[in-house]
Amino acid sequence: MTGDDSGRIWRALTPGQRSLLRRLGREGSLQSFGPWEMRTVRSLLARGLVRPRPPGRSAPGLWFLSAKGRRLLPRPPTDATGAGACPAPPPPPTAAAEMLR
Repeated sequence: MTGDDSGRIWRALTPGQRSLLRRLGREGSLQSFGPWEMRTVRSLLARGLVRPRPPGRSAPGLWFLSAKGRRLLPRPPTDATGAGACPAPPPPPTAAAEMLR
């Protein structure tokens, strides 16, 4: 999956799907979820972005990010030193943009 593909796939996800993927990336696994989230989990499972716990494993949690899901998560931008950088603010509006309003 190239960067263009992952960006396209990420934009195609619903806000709820994105939120759940970010939560999985942050917490590592879903140990419990609300009944309203099961539909989202099933849709991510169909896309191959999450996987269930393999049988016989004692790892805590019910659902995990798949490798494809990990690659899809956006990474925070970093500067040359490796520390997280804040995104640049948007440029000030131009006179032409003001005329369009």
